[in-house]
Amino acid sequence: MKNLIKVSLIVICLFSSFISFSQEENERSPLLPKAGDFGVSLLVDGLIDNVQLNSFSTTYGQNILFGKYYYTDDLVVRFGFGLDVNSASRTTADSVGLTLVKTDSSVNNFVLNFSGGVEKHFNSTKRLDPYVFAQLDITFVGKTNAEINSSTESAAGISRTERTIKQDGGIGFGITGGGGFNYFLAERFSVGAEVAFQIQYVSEGGTISDNIVNTPINGQASTIVNSREDQINGTIIGVQPNAMINLSYFF
Repeated sequence: MKNLIKVSLIVICLFSSFISFSQEENERSPLLPKAGDFGVSLLVDGLIDNVQLNSFSTTYGQNILFGKYYYTDDLVVRFGFGLDVNSASRTTADSVGLTLVKTDSSVNNFVLNFSGGVEKHFNSTKRLDPYVFAQLDITFVGKTNAEINSSTESAAGISRTERTIKQDGGIGFGITGGGGFNYFLAERFSVGAEVAFQIQYVSEGGTISDNIVNTPINGQASTIVNSREDQINGTIIGVQPNAMINLSYFF
């Protein structure tokens, strides 16, 4: 009878220890984000002597603001927004004898990107938080506008040439899937890596209009109108360009 009681006590103690251990393993580490937390991520790029922090980028290379929201402890919504505006101008002047030639040129366009997806986190330990994810993105390529205005000034007067070139933009759709991990160095601050496989379809270009207005020193202005088609359709398949180390902080 005493032996039975001893065995029963040992079993009860072992069972209690197992339950306690299981609860500790299932408890979420205070280092990890939890439902309702929001965070931002930056990429770590460059060598040891030239380390740089950059935001996430798309196939077109523009920087993108990238954030994550923990909908539940293991389900995360990821989203990004990017805007790349390109604008450049140039002015030149050249004199040949008594003749002065001036040229003013400018070009501008933009690229706008939106992305969104979900992450599924699983088997997180105290510091390591692995996950898989899927993401969709859409990229708008704006029209390219270029102007080249030149003038020739001499004792007889001024002649002018005004040229305007406009090219249609385009659109791109992407599907990305992959996985990664976060390793939390401190509460809600992590270093991690992510690699993914991406398929993106891009359609860019279309109609190009090239209009030239010539205004001589004497006489009426004349206009030359040119139009042509130049469109590129392509599918890009490969590893996502931001397959590198990233830093994340959650609020």
